[in-house]
Amino acid sequence: MQPASVRQASSADLETLVSLFDGYRQFYGQPCELDRVREFLSERLTQGDSVLFIAEADGRAVGFTQLYPSFSSVSMAPIFILNDLFVRPEARRSGVARRLLEAALRQGR
Repeated sequence: MQPASVRQASSADLETLVSLFDGYRQFYGQPCELDRVREFLSERLTQGDSVLFIAEADGRAVGFTQLYPSFSSVSMAPIFILNDLFVRPEARRSGVARRLLEAALRQGR
């Protein structure tokens, strides 16, 4: 597998994200609910209330992470909460998660 590239996802990535996000939910024992996932992600992308990064390798999407903006009371500053991180099983242990976390870190800074 070639090294994954990571970029911020846009509305154009919705269908690709639906597959990844549904796989993520199934990993945690949730049923396949493609229509609900599509609606949820479409709202996040349209409303801009989260930041999604997508990792691609060998011409296909292999992972994603989702950050939610919030605030830290102690530092009185904006922060991001990394809520979701998923890498397809066949792409695990190849550096995809690391690249997604690096993108999340850059966004937070």
